[in-house]
Amino acid sequence: MGNDHVTPDLFALRTAADDVPIDDVIRLLGTFHARNAIVYLSDHSTVTVDELADVLAAAAASNDETIATPSDRDRIRIRLYHAILPRLADLEFITFDSETNTVTETSIPDAVTAALRIDD
Repeated sequence: MGNDHVTPDLFALRTAADDVPIDDVIRLLGTFHARNAIVYLSDHSTVTVDELADVLAAAAASNDETIATPSDRDRIRIRLYHAILPRLADLEFITFDSETNTVTETSIPDAVTAALRIDD
């Protein structure tokens, strides 16, 4: 994913202050898995929750220099389903279909991708 160790540029988020609740975005970007989910979704417009959990488990294992286990993946999948994806949906960055477990990136603001230093 290339941006695993990115520290968000909070100054870049100032431009999004009128478009999104900036405190909610900053709180969301404070979590490793949420940042990496946004990075991955910026390159993959539609994914399953399982695919996203696999990617995030691999990113966390790489960051920690460990090997991801099935329990790591399951823990991340639960966190995605109950915390990260609902927050992203509330901010209207994604749509989440809980019946098909499909996540579709809809409109991640340019200020957020700039803050995460995501190259187009």
